[in-house]
Amino acid sequence: MIRQLRKQFIIVAMCSMLAVLAVIVGSLNAASYLGIVRRADRILNMLAENEGRFPEDYPGREHMAGGGRKTDGHRPGPEIFGAPDAFLEFTPETPYDTRFFSVRLDGSGEVVSVDTGRIAAVETGEAIQYAQEIWSARSASGFVGSYRYLNRTAGEAAGGRIIFVDCGRDLMAFRSLLFTSAGVSLLGLSVVFVLVFIFSGKVFAPVEESYRKQKRFITDAGHELKTPLTVISANVDILELEGRESQWTASIRNQVNRLGRLTEQLVLLSGLEEEEKTVSEPCDLSEIVTETAAVFEPMLCAGGRRLKLEVEQGIICRGDRAKLGQMVELLLENALKYASDPGEIRLSLESAGGRARLLLWNTVEEGSGIVPGSLDILFERFYRLDASRNSGTGGSGIGLSIVKAIVRQHGGRITAKSEDGRSVSFEISLP
Repeated sequence: MIRQLRKQFIIVAMCSMLAVLAVIVGSLNAASYLGIVRRADRILNMLAENEGRFPEDYPGREHMAGGGRKTDGHRPGPEIFGAPDAFLEFTPETPYDTRFFSVRLDGSGEVVSVDTGRIAAVETGEAIQYAQEIWSARSASGFVGSYRYLNRTAGEAAGGRIIFVDCGRDLMAFRSLLFTSAGVSLLGLSVVFVLVFIFSGKVFAPVEESYRKQKRFITDAGHELKTPLTVISANVDILELEGRESQWTASIRNQVNRLGRLTEQLVLLSGLEEEEKTVSEPCDLSEIVTETAAVFEPMLCAGGRRLKLEVEQGIICRGDRAKLGQMVELLLENALKYASDPGEIRLSLESAGGRARLLLWNTVEEGSGIVPGSLDILFERFYRLDASRNSGTGGSGIGLSIVKAIVRQHGGRITAKSEDGRSVSFEISLP
C-alpha cells in the first residue's frame, strides 16, 4: 500500500510540474509568436497606407524622456491601429531590414503590377502565384509559407494590392525558442523526477516503517490470540460435558468463534496487503463461481431470498484458485448478511473485451444507509453502514476490504454503486 501511495505521489507531483511548465512554455512561445504577427501586421498596414512602400517620413524609435516625446532625428509618423508610433518598436533601420513585395490586382483578379524590388528570394512569377491563390481564397490576412500577407482587394470593385512581408528570420527565431524551451523543460522535468523519486523515498520511509510495524503487530497479535481463544473454547466444551450447557456457554462459544474469525480475517488482510503478487495459474472462474454459489444457495433460499445465477462457461483467469474462491464467497456472504428479506440476489459472470466481468446485485432493507451513487467507501477497512455497529448481522467490516485486496493482487478492478438507494451492485473486472 505504501508503495502504491508513493507511486501516486510521484505521479501527482510530476503531472503538476508538467502542467506548470506547459503553461510557462506555452505562454512564452505564444507571446513570442503573437509579437511576430503583431509587428508584421503593423508593417503591412504602414505599407498599405503608402502604396506598398515605406513613407519617406518614417519615424524612428521614440523615447520618453522627462515626460515629453522626442525622436531620433525623425519626425513623428501616423498612428497605426490607434497606437502611437512610440509603441511600434521600429527603428530607422526597419525599412532597410524588412523584406517585402506586393502585387496589384484589378477587380477581376488580373495582375496590374508586381513590385519585388525589396526582396531577392521571390521572383515575379512566384509573387503572382501567391497573389492569385490569396485572391481566389478571399482571405484578408494570414501566412503563405514564411510570408505574412495583407489582402486589400477583398470587396473592392476596382481591385487592390496584396502585400507580403518576409517573416522568415523571426519565425526561425521563434522555432528555435520553441525547441529550446521544450528541450530545457524536458530536461528540467527529468531532473525533478529524479529528485522527487529520491526524496519521496525519504519522506515515506517513516510511514512505511510504521505501516510495517502495524502489520507485524496484527500478525503477532493474531497468533497470540489463538492460544487463549483455544483455551476458552476447550473450557466451554468441558462445562457443557459436565452438564452445565446453558445460554451463557452458548453465548461464550459464539463470541469466541466470532473473535476467531475476526482474527483470521485481520491476519489474512495483512498478508494480502503485504504480498505484491500471487500465484499465477490457469483457473476456471466459471467453475469457481458456480461451486461457491451452490454452497450459499440453500442458506439464501432458507432466508426467503431468491438467487439468480447467470454464469458463462469456460472463462479462464490466471491467479490463485483458493483466493478467487474466497473472493466470491465473501461477496455472497456480504449479500447474505445485508440483502433484504424477502429479496433478490443476482450473480452473473461473463466475458467482455478480453476480461472477466463478475457482477453481484442484491436488494437492501430500507433505512440501511445506502445512497444512490458510488459506494467505494464500502471497501474501507472496518467501515460499516450502521454507525451503531450493530452485531446483529455479525459483520466486522473487513470482508469487502479482503475482496478488494484479492482483486488488486490479480490485476483487476472492483467498484460498488447503487442506482436507486434500494439495491447495491458490486462489479469486478479481471484479466
